[in-house]
Formats: sequence, C-alpha cells, structure tokens
Amino acid sequence: PFFAADPPKSTGRDDFNLEWLDSHLARHPGPAPAPRDVQASLAELTAQTIARDCRSAGVDEVYLCGGGVFNQDLVRRIAEHLPGVALASTEALGIAPMAVEAAAFGWLAARRIDRLPGNLPAVTGASGERILGTLSDPLGRLSV
Repeated sequence: PFFAADPPKSTGRDDFNLEWLDSHLARHPGPAPAPRDVQASLAELTAQTIARDCRSAGVDEVYLCGGGVFNQDLVRRIAEHLPGVALASTEALGIAPMAVEAAAFGWLAARRIDRLPGNLPAVTGASGERILGTLSDPLGRLSV
C-alpha cells in the first residue's frame, strides 16, 4: 500500500522491518542471497521509490535529511534516478540533517503556543487548518 500511495508520504519500521524483508525473501526459492545483495536491493528500492515520487511531484530540487543522507551509496542512487534535479543535504539550508525532525516539532510547538494552525490541508488532506496539540502545565506556570 505504501508504494501505491500518492506523495507526500512517510514510512518507517512499522511498514518496513525484518519481518517484511523475510516474507519477501521467502517468496523466492533457492539459496538465500548474500547480505550485500539484499542491502543493495533495498538501497535501490529506496532510491527508485524516492525518485519516482519526486518526479511525479515535479520537483526540481530535493533536500535529504535523516540518517540516509550519510549513506553515500543511497545518495548516489537517488541522484542517478533524478538527473537534472538539484540534490543536497538540508545542511545547505542551514539545518543539520539529523536535526530536521526536532526543528519540525519545535515549529509545531511554537505554532501551538501562538494559537496558529500547524497543518497544511493541501498536504495532509485535512478539511481545513487546525491548531494542533495540547498545552499541559501541571505546575501552573504557563501564561498562554
């Protein structure tokens, strides 16, 4: 289902994990592939999936973040599948690749404190803008 979903989308260990991998490997008879071949196949699957969705969105630049940005093989594969698309780390935008998620949560918290919407209906599919989250102040120190 993940591959058929339209971007933007995100996934993680809930969808792609050792059980998922083992179930796919078990479908192929014969000797088990070498671990390096499995890793190469997973890197290629990841690169092709990212590139396909970037092309379908018509992007002309892509900023990578998270741990994958340090995987030179993966970044090379993504670049090969996105000729003509500028590819860089979020470091080029002044945000360390491993700090993007923390920065996003900080932004969401600031939007909540300022009583401003924290969602983009065009991206999330929500019916309208919403103030997200809840303020919790068990010590009674918030003046918001």
